[in-house]
Amino acid sequence: MMGVELRIMAQSWLILEIGASQIWVGAATGLRVIPAIILGLFAGVMVDRLGGRSVLIAERLILLFLAILTAAVVVTEVVNLWQIVVLSIVSSAVLAMGMPATQTLVVDYVSKESLQAGNSLNMAVSSLARALGPLSGGFLIAGFGLGSPFVALIGLYVLSLFFSVRLPKSHPKERSGTSAIREIGDGLKYIRSNPVLFRVMLIAFSVILSAAMVPIIPVYARDRFDVGEMGFGIMLTSWAAGQGFSALWIAVKKPWERKSSPILISTVMFVVGDITFALSTNFPLTLISLAMIGASIPIWASSTITLLQTQSDPRMIGRVMSVFSLSLQSMMFGWFLGAWIGTIIGNAQMIIIGSLLYLVVNFGLILTSRDLRRL
Repeated sequence: MMGVELRIMAQSWLILEIGASQIWVGAATGLRVIPAIILGLFAGVMVDRLGGRSVLIAERLILLFLAILTAAVVVTEVVNLWQIVVLSIVSSAVLAMGMPATQTLVVDYVSKESLQAGNSLNMAVSSLARALGPLSGGFLIAGFGLGSPFVALIGLYVLSLFFSVRLPKSHPKERSGTSAIREIGDGLKYIRSNPVLFRVMLIAFSVILSAAMVPIIPVYARDRFDVGEMGFGIMLTSWAAGQGFSALWIAVKKPWERKSSPILISTVMFVVGDITFALSTNFPLTLISLAMIGASIPIWASSTITLLQTQSDPRMIGRVMSVFSLSLQSMMFGWFLGAWIGTIIGNAQMIIIGSLLYLVVNFGLILTSRDLRRL
């Protein structure tokens, strides 16, 4: 995760530095969702067939190769815009393999009673990485130039591969002689036929709306506050710090009896923080709003993930979590939409409209389902 966040921070700043607009910042991240959809669905089948550990190792090997390739074109100064966008799209497609694998491994390694704490601890570690990634990216760019974060990325993926290989072996959930395409179809039908799973999955995809503000962060850092790459890194770190503290708090507290209530609470937190971020012209207040946005995410995500894990047939869990992973990938499409719509109607207006729609979707899906409200 530190590598993912380091790459996003560095490539966003690189795109702006070579003279491209905020639309390309959004495109480099948002368009990655297209190939990720295809590979992510197949990844769910592979997790059910082979086990999460095997899929995770394959993902890390390919990411390492892509990191080496990216560093080569940036350090040798032959990089151009299309290379950044293409490499970003390919790397995101590969990351779609690892997401369902990681989430199913939590189920393998953690008891059912401790799933929410396990998911939250997983997020806490990711939040720490999200804080260190952008912050280290700011230091590296300021001290050693735009190529240095991409060189550091290689080392991070070497470590990631080493520890992935050392994970305990995981066992396949289902062995089937049917085609992968048919198994994908079976997984989608299973989700659609389960009213609770289907609504929770729609809630997961609402991140398209909430993610619209992400490509505006570097724009505000450069144009509204003039704080440079270090200030941009601090803004992302503030977000990650709020997320990390929230995730640790969830991990040590008693699990919520109902998972739907914290989803609603976190939605309100996010909307308040998002609108404050959109309108703020004070840098410290902006950092507070980003921390609040970050704090809302583990509450929302740990509850959503735990609902999906506990309400799924174990034989289908890889495919269910692969569809959930696609919702996280679709967040990147929200980045592209945010960057594009922001240039048309204004960034602040776009953020406010997106956050209010996010509020309506989450509250509507939960409050109109008695079964979901009880969970």
